[in-house]
Amino acid sequence: DHIVPRPLPFPIVYEDEDLIVIRIQDTAAVGDIVVALDEDNENTLKIFGGIDEENGDVILQYANQTKYPDKEIRVKQLIVQGVAKHVIKAL
Repeated sequence: DHIVPRPLPFPIVYEDEDLIVIRIQDTAAVGDIVVALDEDNENTLKIFGGIDEENGDVILQYANQTKYPDKEIRVKQLIVQGVAKHVIKAL
């Protein structure tokens, strides 16, 4: 199953009129762009950076490195709700 959220409620490098096709799934690989529910019960669209081996934190990275250079978010809990598969650019 896939969903296409519109308008995009996520702060990422895509333009407001772009569509992102998201595959509904509960797992992700390092480097996947995930739709996830964080420990504060908020949805986010970020790059899954893996799990910190030392403290178990889940690492989420910003795709827009121009606006957020080398910035990441670390959370203790995360529920993956889907993985972005395609971006459809507005004309």
